[in-house]
Amino acid sequence: MGFKLGQVQIFVSDIQKAKKWYSEVLGMKLVEEYPKMKCARMKLGDTEFFIETPNPAWGEGWDAVNVGGRTPIIFAVDDVVRTVAVMKKKGVRFVEELSMRPWGEMKAVFADPDGNEFNLV
Repeated sequence: MGFKLGQVQIFVSDIQKAKKWYSEVLGMKLVEEYPKMKCARMKLGDTEFFIETPNPAWGEGWDAVNVGGRTPIIFAVDDVVRTVAVMKKKGVRFVEELSMRPWGEMKAVFADPDGNEFNLV
């Protein structure tokens, strides 16, 4: 069947602020913006992200979507120690400081301006 990851949704409160943050902090590139839908399609490597404001008008269930909180998204970098230092200089808030996991992986957890939390390994 040929499954692949299509896109990742991240819910935010302010599209313009989020576009700037995801571009400047994570290096995402804007692909297309949908002002009427209050969302932007961005790309990081081969992965597409929809940065969007939840809208109950989209249909059932959208009113229950929360902005902020822990996400299941894990960003991987070549040098997590260096990346944490660079991100801190950019003012990124870390929810969990860099630590060694029991299986030998370095990990930290950071948050975007809306409080969406992401793992960094």
